[in-house]
Amino acid sequence: MWHMLRTNILRSPLKFSNGRRLITSTRYHAPLAIAFDIDGVLKQGPKVLPEAIRTIRILEGENPWKRKVPYLFITNSGGKDEKVRANDLSNDFQTQVLPKQVVQAHTVMQSLVETYKDKAILMLGGPDYPPGSSRQVLEGYGFTQVYTAHDLQAFAPPSFPYGEPKKDQACAIRHADFSKVSFEAIFMLHDSREWGRDIQYAVDLMRSDGGVFGTVLTNEEIRARKPIPIYFSHGDLLWGNDFSVARLGQGAFRTALEAVFHVRILLTTYKQRVTNGIQLNAHTFGKPETSTYEYANGLLQELLLSASEDSCAQIPPENVWMIGDNPYSDILGTHYHRLINDRCK
Repeated sequence: MWHMLRTNILRSPLKFSNGRRLITSTRYHAPLAIAFDIDGVLKQGPKVLPEAIRTIRILEGENPWKRKVPYLFITNSGGKDEKVRANDLSNDFQTQVLPKQVVQAHTVMQSLVETYKDKAILMLGGPDYPPGSSRQVLEGYGFTQVYTAHDLQAFAPPSFPYGEPKKDQACAIRHADFSKVSFEAIFMLHDSREWGRDIQYAVDLMRSDGGVFGTVLTNEEIRARKPIPIYFSHGDLLWGNDFSVARLGQGAFRTALEAVFHVRILLTTYKQRVTNGIQLNAHTFGKPETSTYEYANGLLQELLLSASEDSCAQIPPENVWMIGDNPYSDILGTHYHRLINDRCK
């Protein structure tokens, strides 16, 4: 069971939502744990809020008890290795942040390594710079056959004729004969940088014969088979940065992909009218998905054990707090995770 606090607590660090201060005496209470969103909570764009640094210091032991409070960061941002992100956060908050304190949108994709370790996957989204860095994130998790949209375009330039990969990406392209590669899945590592290209390639593989790029299923096969699975690292329709209006996120990309996929299937099978029931074989991670909160909860327990002299120490479920600003990811995810846990009791 997790609780939810809105971001205004950072204006007066570590208060409960009813206004009572969390730290009011030197009496030690049961273990407490905090999970923070980052964008819009601890940072506004590149700007780190002074209140955020002060709050982190309290959790690091600058409190009446001189005790550290386990905390971590859950964010639907991503595109970086957790070690790199932890280093960035260490610089932001002027303390040492460990990789195990960072849960990015795609972090829980590590749970898929057993299924796809040696299978070909198409990675879409994520930053292009430094070249090859996004692929390296998935390879760092243990995936060995990771290909990108740049790889497909280099193999078949007419497949996306509206522009060539930038020359500085050439060093990161993984060349292969994709007529002999069977893709097993599509991974959206993070938000797409080129919607048209990425939607095109996703639809191509979903309609392909056996996951082979450049092939197409027959009408009968389209009716009989599920498309190859696509895994979204998060589902946020909107996200905020230092611009005055919220930006479209991966959830918007998914909406566009679904619309194009359904229209494309309809054009292929219009005589049979079989588009009803043909859906994306889609799976989503990140907030508000309960898998992300379960993963984070496990990390918080590990952080408590590593900092406690009691080898049996546990954080009571009612003492885990999520601090976020997005009603559709932070708040919804926390309440949904709590509901699932209540039903399991």
